[in-house]
Amino acid sequence: MGDVGLYNVVVMGVAFLCMFGAFQTSTFIEATVLECVFKDAGDRIAFTSVSIIYFVFAFANSFAPAIVSFLGSRVGMFCGAIPYCLFVGCIIYPIVPVIYACSFFLGIGAAVLWTAQGEFLTVNSNEQTMGRNTGIFWALLQSSLVIGNGAVYFIMGDADQIDNSLRYKLYGILTASCTLGALILLILRKAPESMKKDYTLSLSSSGHQAPPRPSPIQAIISMLKLLKTKEMLLLAVCFSYTGFELTFFSGIYGTMIGNMADPTNTTAMPTVLLSDYTNGQFKKNQVVLAGVCVGAGEILGGLLFGILGKRTIKYGRDPIVLAGLIIHLATFYVIYLNMLPRTPFGGVGFLDLLHDRNRLWNPSVAVALVCAFTLGFGDSLFNTQVYGIIAALYSEDSAPAYSLFKFFQSFFSGIAFLYSSYLILEYQLIILVVTAFLGTACFIKVEWSLQAGRHGYEPIQ
Repeated sequence: MGDVGLYNVVVMGVAFLCMFGAFQTSTFIEATVLECVFKDAGDRIAFTSVSIIYFVFAFANSFAPAIVSFLGSRVGMFCGAIPYCLFVGCIIYPIVPVIYACSFFLGIGAAVLWTAQGEFLTVNSNEQTMGRNTGIFWALLQSSLVIGNGAVYFIMGDADQIDNSLRYKLYGILTASCTLGALILLILRKAPESMKKDYTLSLSSSGHQAPPRPSPIQAIISMLKLLKTKEMLLLAVCFSYTGFELTFFSGIYGTMIGNMADPTNTTAMPTVLLSDYTNGQFKKNQVVLAGVCVGAGEILGGLLFGILGKRTIKYGRDPIVLAGLIIHLATFYVIYLNMLPRTPFGGVGFLDLLHDRNRLWNPSVAVALVCAFTLGFGDSLFNTQVYGIIAALYSEDSAPAYSLFKFFQSFFSGIAFLYSSYLILEYQLIILVVTAFLGTACFIKVEWSLQAGRHGYEPIQ
């Protein structure tokens, strides 16, 4: 029966691969696609739709545990997947109110989907298999970045714009992939009895009794009680950093590369071409190529510190998170040297081209893609360990705990999307550096308390 747990994790990972291969690729190219339809308003519409998704997602987490409690994790994941299909499909014939409406419903669906996913992963794992199962799921999920963006890269070729016929083709394929992923969720099995027995024995050994399935009202109360605990408040700082850096690598960084590719994108002196400064290295289709590099980094991190978790966990989670911090800090500094200040929101002025900021080289696409890889690799170190510590610390309250994780991550991701259109690169990197330090310190404090058995968390009654 133990193989059923592994089966469920793999099937769930494949389903998420199909869905998020479509969704994440769609959001990577959404601004470029909508620019071709709505001209200068395309960027604004795209970022507004993503902001709606993350803000609704954040607040929908307050009642997502109640929905998952009522539907169950398997049905909850399927219902949460449906809005993803609608969102991707609505770009085929884009209508602004429809895009915003689909973004709203996607925010709700995402909260249900991820809360159910966290609970389903927990009940299909035990202390020995959690690291392995988290790594398998994470690697499959992040493969979606490589497969989805890689496919779009080859389909686009050297095209700088996505016309109607190319949009129909791309989003028709993406919608079909998303729908397939949702349907795959229907073949998930019930959690193996052996896992339930291990779970019950674990509770008994700690002096607790296995609680009955909570009612929807109890699920909401449990989440609010959990939010008051010292451990959750500390982890919330780390959760928030994962939201800031999620926005940076999934939305802002690709936009920066795309803006570096525009040879007429100079605001102060149109006679100076950006392509002369960058030697024409940057191309529009390298936006999705950066997505491939991010995905490759995510996969490698998931494999090293998830699937091989049995070997790495004996040293604790704190060295892995600390490694993620060091990798991200180094990456942020290289990005500071390699990119121009106003590329996050497209306005590259003549002074940017003259102000070298002590840079050691001119902007390089090779360096930009390496940074995309290390952004993804560092992100995987944070996220795999966050999943692991939640499972270890809140095994009896996994649904509200994962819901709170997604609340803080998505809320601060939405904030980052809002300020990304106004703050130059340096200020955005300062926010990332400060929150990275604080998030890592808070995570390590909780991890040390957990290892020493001093954590004050008691199961929610």
